[in-house]
Amino acid sequence: MPKPFRIEWDAHEYEHKQRNRDWFWAVGIMSVALAVVAIIFGNIILALLILVGAFSLSLFINRPPEHVHVVVDERGVTRGKTHYPYETLKYFWIDHLHSHPKIILRSKKMFMPLIVIPLDVEANLDVIHTALSGVLEEEFHSLPFVEKILEYLGF
Repeated sequence: MPKPFRIEWDAHEYEHKQRNRDWFWAVGIMSVALAVVAIIFGNIILALLILVGAFSLSLFINRPPEHVHVVVDERGVTRGKTHYPYETLKYFWIDHLHSHPKIILRSKKMFMPLIVIPLDVEANLDVIHTALSGVLEEEFHSLPFVEKILEYLGF
């Protein structure tokens, strides 16, 4: 049984980027072009899915990020209302080189392999690292490839 500890912080759920009109025009033009290609190939349902997805993305994308309360204690990691017990986790990695620092947890579950926990800019990384290394093994994990592409494209 690990020694009792409790570390808490509040962080934004994601890094907010302000998008200008050109970004919305580019997404709109690309989604309409993809929808036209889908229609040419006879897949009208895919075209509708692309257009609805682009529309919902444009409504959602400028929403300011919510604050998430994170707790790391001897029982597990809690992000908002979701608790991840250490028994369901394999490894951890603290990505502090990224512009928006985060903890990346490797889960034992097949359909949720990586859990990304946002860190506060003022969080004490040494204390968090010491606490997590007492209960989990540390293994390098980078962000998933899809997430890197989405960040590069401005999502």
